[in-house]
Order: sequence, then C-alpha cells, then structure tokens
Amino acid sequence: MSFNSVSGGCGSGSSRGGRQLQDHQNPRFCECQTDGRRLRAVIMTSWTDENPGRRFYGCRNWKMKNSGYFDWLDEPISERAKDVINELKVMKNKESSSLEPMDMEIEFAKIWNVIEMLKEDSNKNRKKSRLVTAMLVVSWLFIAYYALV
Repeated sequence: MSFNSVSGGCGSGSSRGGRQLQDHQNPRFCECQTDGRRLRAVIMTSWTDENPGRRFYGCRNWKMKNSGYFDWLDEPISERAKDVINELKVMKNKESSSLEPMDMEIEFAKIWNVIEMLKEDSNKNRKKSRLVTAMLVVSWLFIAYYALV
C-alpha cells in the first residue's frame, strides 16, 4: 500500500490535527465533488478512547460539509492495546500540562533574580555616585581654600 501526504489537517474527537494521507493503490472516494469530480478520501487517525491510533478513510471536508463517508483501514485493536495507548495519552497530557506552569515558575524566578541583582547594582552605583560627588566637593573646597590663601 502506498501513502502520500496531503496538505491540511483535521481535528476533532475522532481524529486530531496532523497529517492526512491518501492511498494511491486502493483509492476511496466520498460523495463530495470539486469541478464535477468526486473527492478522494483521506486516511486519518482516530484518537478516541475506543479506537486510539486506528486509521480510517474519511472525507477531507467532513468538518465543512458533514459528509458521512467513513471506512476503517485498520482492523480493531485488542483491549490491552487500547488500555496501553489510552494510558500513554493520559501520561502525555499530564506531562505536557504539568511542565508548562513549572517552566513559567522557573522563568519567573530567573527574571526575579535578575531584577534583584539590578536593584543591588543600582544601589551600589548610587552609593558610589554619592561618594564620588562628596569627594569632588571636598576636593574643590581644598582647591578653593589653597587658591585663596
């Protein structure tokens, strides 16, 4: 069987975003037409709990036209395979959702540390600036005193 990628993607409970494929050796056609010709069905992947990872033929315009064309490409998978795939989906979702806030906290902490360092540097520079100003005033007073004497 030969599959070629088709541009575009789909997303729903039954198939979620991603690549659509065409079967060029055994094409299937839905009832949708473009320029008087029936459209070739595309191969998508189901991510429902009942059929995770199972491929099927479907209309590429199913979201817009609610076409009823549907035909399984893969045979049903075992209950054990369903359980394993669904558990992996849950783990992936937990992992991706738990990493984002942690990453944000780490970035916030880094930014906060930089702000604190800048405040400290600013305070040190302000103190140095006051000291330099005071030393200049004192030196000008000495110069003025010795110039007058």
